[in-house]
Amino acid sequence: MIIGPLTKDRIVKRDNVCNTVGGGVYYQSAVLSGLGMDNTVITTMSKMDKGLMKQFPGAAQIIPIYTEKTMEFENIYPDDNPNHRIQKTQIPVNPIKPANFKDLNFKAYDALLLSPLSPYDIPQETVQYLSKQDIPIYLGAQGYLRHVESGNVVLKPWRGYKRFLKLVDFLFLDELEARVILGNSSDNCAEIAQVLSNFGPEEVIITRGDRGAVIYSQITAENKNIHDIPSFPPEEIVDPTGLGDTFMAAYAVKKLETPDPAECGRFAAHISSLKMGQKGALFEIKRK
Repeated sequence: MIIGPLTKDRIVKRDNVCNTVGGGVYYQSAVLSGLGMDNTVITTMSKMDKGLMKQFPGAAQIIPIYTEKTMEFENIYPDDNPNHRIQKTQIPVNPIKPANFKDLNFKAYDALLLSPLSPYDIPQETVQYLSKQDIPIYLGAQGYLRHVESGNVVLKPWRGYKRFLKLVDFLFLDELEARVILGNSSDNCAEIAQVLSNFGPEEVIITRGDRGAVIYSQITAENKNIHDIPSFPPEEIVDPTGLGDTFMAAYAVKKLETPDPAECGRFAAHISSLKMGQKGALFEIKRK
């Protein structure tokens, strides 16, 4: 089950402008479907934008929560560095609440992927409710750090993060978010991951773009807790939007096959490379 808002995206790369559907739920659903996994998407959107659901893969069951407005994002890539992104947004307050899950059979699910894009999307009461379902929770932390100033997205420390982290099993963030989340300026991703894991998550995964990822796992594998994951550069950098979401979804799929965080990380990095090399979401995946 994937939970979070759907967005209307405008992607600007130099002189090229693309209007498309977006949001972590969209990119993750594409990956899960491409890897042969049935998936249910619980997502917010305006009824006027329900046509966006047609963009999802056939393996996805979409359960919309209709709201007054659909979230909008503008992702601007001013140069060839895929890690350099300027974001602008309009963030409506559309919380997904426990009542939105009342008719669902949680026994049908292997994992819950939480993909908030703002601090309002998945409130603590909802995470608390989901944590009682005895299903592994994967959380992309980015939304809880995002705030809007003059239409631009800025990152700020996550107030109350300790209350959330004790409820999740796997935490995902990128290296910029990792520097911000604790309110300090440390560049040591392994150290930050270990500190965050002390508050609850079994594994903390910090992605670092073309420098791969760092994983801290409470469960020792290969006689170590920290794993450095290499990147797999694509032949051509086409579209970096949704990379973190892609990584998280692929990681969750591999976790069903092996408990080894390093193996899960390498698989997720490979799938992310495939995504980087094509435009839009990754719908077709040939597994080796």
